[in-house]
Amino acid sequence: MISSVDFLSPPWLGAAGLLLLAGAAAARWAARRRARDLARFGLAGVPGPNGPAASGARRAAAKTALTGLALAAVALALAGPLYGHREVQLAARGADVVLAVDVSPSMGATDAKPSRLRLAVHRAGELLDALPGHRFALVAFAGGADTLVPLTLDHDAVRMGLEALAPGMVPKGGSSLEAGLTAATGAIRDGGGGGAVVLLSDGEATAGDLDRAVRAARKAATPVFPLGVGGTAGAPVPVHDATGALTGYKRDRDGKVVTSRLDRGPLRELAEATGGTYHDAALNGGGTAAVAEALRTLAPQAGATERIARPEDRYQWPLAAALLLLTAELLVPGAARRRAA
Repeated sequence: MISSVDFLSPPWLGAAGLLLLAGAAAARWAARRRARDLARFGLAGVPGPNGPAASGARRAAAKTALTGLALAAVALALAGPLYGHREVQLAARGADVVLAVDVSPSMGATDAKPSRLRLAVHRAGELLDALPGHRFALVAFAGGADTLVPLTLDHDAVRMGLEALAPGMVPKGGSSLEAGLTAATGAIRDGGGGGAVVLLSDGEATAGDLDRAVRAARKAATPVFPLGVGGTAGAPVPVHDATGALTGYKRDRDGKVVTSRLDRGPLRELAEATGGTYHDAALNGGGTAAVAEALRTLAPQAGATERIARPEDRYQWPLAAALLLLTAELLVPGAARRRAA
C-alpha cells in the first residue's frame, strides 16, 4: 500500500516551486505598477482602503497571483503525483528471463561509462522496455549469488532491484559465473521451468567451476545470452569506503595496480554450449536488440498470471485546481481604463 506521495517526474516539482516564487514576485510588481499608474492621474493619494490606488493594486496583484498559482498547479500535474494504488491482473505473453548481473568489484571499473555496472543496468533496463509481456527475475552474483527479485511481471520491481545494485554488494568475494548461473537456473525452475538467462558480466571468473555451470545450464535446457561489459584494454579496479567515496585502486601483492579486462572467452563458451549468443554491451545497444529479438522467439510461459499493485497517478487533482484558479482570475475585475482629460 502506497501511503505517501511520490512523483513520476520529480524535476517538475522544481518548476512548480519556481513558478510560485515568480508568481509572488509578479504580483508584487503588478501592485506597484498599478499604484504608479494611478499616481500619474493624481489618484494615488485618495484615502481609504477602497480608494482607487488600494483597490486597483489589490486587483492587479490578485490576478497575477492567481495566474502564477495556476501555472504552478499545472507543473505539479506534470510531475505526476502518485498516491494510493490499484490492483491489476497481468498475463504473461512471453518467456521467463533471468537477468544475472555481475556485481564483483571489477564491475566498478570505468572503461565503460559511467562504469561497467551502470552500463549493465542500463542494458538490462532496455530489455525490460523491449519485452513488456515477459516475466523477469534478477540475480546479483560475485563469489556467491543472491536472487533479489523472483520471476514477476512487475517490471517496476525489477527496475528498483537494478538501481540498487552496487559493486561488492554480495558478501562473498571473487567472481563466479557458476554461482550466477546456478541461482539463475534455480529461479527459472522455481517459476515452472522454461526460459533463458541474460548474463551481464566482464567475464573475469576468479572462482567457481565454469564447466560445471555449463553442464547444469545444458541439463536445464536453458540458453544463456551473455552481454560482455568493459574493454579489452583494461582499467583499474576502484576501491571505495563505506560511504562510497573512492579511496584508491586495487593492488596485487607486489603493490602494483590491478588491471581488469573484458574476457569474452568464458562468456562465448557459455553461449555456444547452451544455445545462446554472445554480444558486447556496446554503447550503441545493438547487442541488447539482438538478445531481445532472440528472446521473443522462445516459447511463452502460457497461463502465467499475476496481480500487482500499480500506483495511482493523481494528476487530475492539481489540474482541476489550475482550472479553478484560472476561472477565479477571469472573475477578478480588471483595472478600469481612464482617459486623460
